[in-house]
Amino acid sequence: MVMSRQRTQKRYAAVWDKATGRSIRVHRRVAAELLGRPLLPGEVVHHVDGNSLNNTPENLLVLRSQRHHASLEQYLRRARLGQPTLFPDLLEAYRQGKAGTLFQFVQ
Repeated sequence: MVMSRQRTQKRYAAVWDKATGRSIRVHRRVAAELLGRPLLPGEVVHHVDGNSLNNTPENLLVLRSQRHHASLEQYLRRARLGQPTLFPDLLEAYRQGKAGTLFQFVQ
């Protein structure tokens, strides 16, 4: 018998933007407001605690691209499992900055 892990799809809060006539995800709107500019097309907003419905400014991290987001996720996953990483100092700013602002994390 083969057991597979079921992946749960993340849910994101969304609101209707009257100016554009489109739905926009709340975490992207909060990040853009805090940055004082629209997010660039490739920028990704990461939820620090993993809860995609927690859109508080302290929980949001703006990354330059999906590639950076995937790298961060891989390092965090390895850290949770207690596995060593090749460059542990890469996460140092992330670990130290949890109490800081969104602006610290724009890479």
